[in-house]
Amino acid sequence: MGKINYWKRLREDINRGLKGYNVGLPNGFDRLNDYVTNIQQRTYYTIGGATGTGKTAFVDSAFLFYPYDYLQNNESIYSLEVIYYSLEIPPEDKLRKFVCFKLKEKYDITIDPKQLRSQGKKKLDPNILPYVDELEEYFTKMQEEVLHFRPSMSPDYMYKDIMSYAESRGKIIRNSDGIIVDYKPNNPFLITEIIIDHSNLIDLNKQDKSKKEAIDRASKMLVFFRNMFGFSPIIVSQFNRGIEGMDRKKQDSQEPQLSDFKETGSTQEDANVVLGLFNPFRYGIDTHRGYPVDKIKRFYRSLHVLKNRDGADNLAIGLHFDGPRGKFKELPTSKDLRENPQLLQKILNYGKDSNGSS
Repeated sequence: MGKINYWKRLREDINRGLKGYNVGLPNGFDRLNDYVTNIQQRTYYTIGGATGTGKTAFVDSAFLFYPYDYLQNNESIYSLEVIYYSLEIPPEDKLRKFVCFKLKEKYDITIDPKQLRSQGKKKLDPNILPYVDELEEYFTKMQEEVLHFRPSMSPDYMYKDIMSYAESRGKIIRNSDGIIVDYKPNNPFLITEIIIDHSNLIDLNKQDKSKKEAIDRASKMLVFFRNMFGFSPIIVSQFNRGIEGMDRKKQDSQEPQLSDFKETGSTQEDANVVLGLFNPFRYGIDTHRGYPVDKIKRFYRSLHVLKNRDGADNLAIGLHFDGPRGKFKELPTSKDLRENPQLLQKILNYGKDSNGSS
């Protein structure tokens, strides 16, 4: 095989962009998309946060539900597939949360997963069951066409799994030594997401002496899949407890930092985009970046762009988070809230029927 002409590929990509083929898929967060330019092929995303900030719900909303629903309701050159390593929550439990999300979004029915399964003293209203059944077609189609759940993973298992997937979606080209040198996808507009939730639960293989080694090795494999096959890893990561330390409190610096990621620095060093979620209410902060946390309370989150390889970073966007339903909404800017008190009242009404915490 001759040398690959990378200049030719660059010009082809520029021309592709001029035709509108590099727009990507929207994620439902317009102000965020001003900076990270939608969901793209060949892009590694890391999303971190402390316990209870809603990082998994954010990933599900931004990288699964919104792009999937967009494709169901709009003409697009793109298609989507999601390999979802759900390491923290079993797939059936995650589906239960998904159903609550869609009941609220589609029918304005507010229940939480415990109520859906009539757990303890919580009982499901039988009148809601027909609406649940109406969602069967939606979720069956999603799982048949887009969503591939995996309940566990180690670096070696993931490598074999994704290599098998790649071979079924295109042609892998090797040189005379058997080394992979190129990939020709069957569908050049397929966006393949590899979601790992969360990285701290990755299993070790025999050669991994620590959790850090396993995560680091998995991350390097994901870089390979990004660069060679054009896949887009999306890694959910837990923050360490340093964000809650007294030194951070004294310095009034509890907002997310790249150094907050637990176990390893690989997942943020290797990523194109790193996002961090922050819950100021948890730390007794009354006002955050102009937002009245003392009024929005537990429903307020800030989303921080900690790294953005091809754009601006060190940015924050205010969000409303309905924890029991796993639903995020982008808030107006704090300036707009100050100038229009009616906007704040509308936001407070978002959470009136939400009785759970995040």
